[in-house]
Formats: sequence, C-alpha cells, structure tokens
Amino acid sequence: MTVSLSWYDYRDQFKASEQRELHFDPTDKRDITRHYTGRFTDGWQRWIFLRDGIHLLIEKTQNLDRLLLECPETVWRFTWTFILSGKQITVGFPSCGETLSINRGGFFLHGHGLVQYNYDFTDPGPFFFFTIYVRPDALRSFVGDASEELPRVFKHLIRPNERPCYKRAGETSPIMNALLQQILRCSYQGLTKRMYIEGKVLELLALLMEEEADIHEGNAQASVLDLDCRDRVHYAQEILLKNLTSPPSLAELAHLVGLCDSNLKRGFKEIFDTTVFGYLRDRRLERAQQLLLEPQMKVAEVARTVGYESRSSFATAFKQKYGVSPKAYQMTAGK
Repeated sequence: MTVSLSWYDYRDQFKASEQRELHFDPTDKRDITRHYTGRFTDGWQRWIFLRDGIHLLIEKTQNLDRLLLECPETVWRFTWTFILSGKQITVGFPSCGETLSINRGGFFLHGHGLVQYNYDFTDPGPFFFFTIYVRPDALRSFVGDASEELPRVFKHLIRPNERPCYKRAGETSPIMNALLQQILRCSYQGLTKRMYIEGKVLELLALLMEEEADIHEGNAQASVLDLDCRDRVHYAQEILLKNLTSPPSLAELAHLVGLCDSNLKRGFKEIFDTTVFGYLRDRRLERAQQLLLEPQMKVAEVARTVGYESRSSFATAFKQKYGVSPKAYQMTAGK
C-alpha cells in the first residue's frame, strides 16, 4: 500500500499522536527529544539547538507503508541530511524535473533559496537521519571581514529567496562518518556537550565546504562504482560494525554482500579511503578509545572487547593511531 501525504499532514500526525519524552540530556532545555506514534509513522526526533542559526535534527522513523510526501514550494535554509540507515530514498523536484536518489551512507543537501520537493520512501524503513540546519547569517558569520560576503566558490549555497536553491546528493566520507558517530556517542551533558557537539558540527561543515569548493573548481573525482555496488559496500560496512570482535574474513564478507574480493576492496578504497582491514582497525580503536574512558575497564579487557587477542598488538595499534599508549590515554583522560 502507498500512502500519499502533504508535508503538513505528515507533521500533523505527530502533533496528534501519543508523545513520550526521552531524555538524552535532561540538563539541557535546548536538547529536546520526543517519541511519536502516528497513523503512518512511528519513531522519535531529537532536536539540538546550538548557537543562533545552527541546529540539528536526529531522527529514527519506521513507516507503516510506502510513503510519498509532497512538500509545497517554500524558501528554506541551508540543509544537509545524512542517511545513516535505511534503504533508498528518492527526492524529486517537480519545478525542474530533477530527481536525486540517496542510499544509506549517502547524504542530500540543498542550499538556501526557493525549493519544492517530494520524498518517496519506497521501503517502509526503518530510517535513521541526521540533519544539520544552518541559517544564511550563521554561515556568513564565519567570513573574516565586515562584509560577511561569501567567497565566489560558495555563493551558490546562499541564493536570493526568489531563486531555486542549489541541491545535490553525495557519499558520506570516512571522516564525515567518524564525526557523525562521535556526535551520536557523545557522553557529555550540559555545557560541555554543547561545546563538543558544536565543534564536531563545524568540522563537518568545513569538510562540506572543501568538497563544494573542489566540485565547483573542477577538482572532484568521479566515482567508478555503480549504485548497486556502492550499496553492497555499505552493507559490508554494517556487517563489520556489528562484528567488530569476530569479523568475517575478506572472502566471507565479499560472499555475504555478493561482491568479488577486488570490487569489495576497490569499494572500500573509494568510499572510505582505506582498506577493509584499515576500516575495521579504525572502528575497533575508536571503540577502544571510548571504553578506556570508563574507569572500571582495564586495558587488557578493552583489548579483548574490541577483538585484540594480544594486549601488546592492541597497544601498538592504539599508539600508532592516537600517539599515546592505551594506559597513558586512560590515565590522562581520568584526571
């Protein structure tokens, strides 16, 4: 069954539904999370309002059927949405006839300006989204002079209200993904949480601006992978993340996702800029870094938890990545 709704009807179902408070940070009144049970969608939304003009929406949704959302023409701020999990979403732009398809591990962005679009959630989900909203004045505030005029290479991101906005889809880079995970796993609360998250969001925006500059100056490289292959590589990524301690071999992983070894290796190199083993090692060490912050965890126990049989090999890998030994990191972080 396919359900077609206007954007306003879609949002109204949340207003009329049961709402249960979830508390990621009860100390912060500008960090708001609610669980919704609507007629067509179930899920939760977490809004984090940072400094004026920048805020986040972290959202998990489960549609009951295929969902088509029709959004009216409006002027919208700069928006950057990552699909952390879920199958393909198609975003159509009726006024110009364009269509963008975004898979898990991808993102969709549109700049400030006039926009009208339709969402097609072909698969009910579940979906996990991470969206950054930025007002034009907030973006211009980073210009280093009183004019607050964006450099030519970025002006397409902020267009006049009467002009159609800039839009594109892309792949989330390994660095972007790492920053997203750091935000989602942030254990701080209150002021320190807000400072930490805002810092990570600004890092993400800086990466995007560099990517935009490369694209508009003709320096970006074209992908050699088709959409199906990229989707299978992201599936392999999910398998590794779920099996950090005892991952499948390269051949087993390739078989599980329906790729040959060479295409799997090429896919990881293009999408994540590393090897399959390198990706696994980095995720293990990031997890270890988090576990070392827990005072009850011993270094040997952390090593075993993230899949290292030898404490010495764990210590060597950790020092190569972070510049200090696990014990030294643990002692410094615990002060």
